[in-house]
Amino acid sequence: SHYLKVLMDAVFGVENFLNNVVWLYGLGGSSKRYWPRKHDDLLWCSRSPGQHFFEAAQVPATSQRLKGKMKKAPDYWDIPSINNMAKERMGYPTQKPLELLERIISSSCPEGGVVLDPFMGAGTVAMVAEQLGRDWIGCELNPEYVEMIYDRVKQKLLI
Repeated sequence: SHYLKVLMDAVFGVENFLNNVVWLYGLGGSSKRYWPRKHDDLLWCSRSPGQHFFEAAQVPATSQRLKGKMKKAPDYWDIPSINNMAKERMGYPTQKPLELLERIISSSCPEGGVVLDPFMGAGTVAMVAEQLGRDWIGCELNPEYVEMIYDRVKQKLLI
């Protein structure tokens, strides 16, 4: 992620870097020679300083003082990855869980806004964007996945 951060600084400008969010998950293997790789870094940038959309996700508070109340989610999100038996699994190797995509899209794109997914894969981003009232643009080169996306959109979104 550090290489990508430098590239994003060059494209968007250092002043447009907003946040680094860590997505924690527990599934997957673990090496005997390394720390387990059980997180991804999500880098958040803006095109124009101070003109970005942000609506913080709310999560249950864990302190005794705030017990039973909601609070703004921290910059680390403990959201499980998709297990092998999950109904949402489409067989695409890098498919992200619906809960993660819902949090990203709802917190960083206003209703009626546009979400871009330049590597659509199974089309999950488009499905979540549509369900959340956002428009979307997607690109995918693999004809097999384009057909899968078309079928999902036709079936799930009644198009």
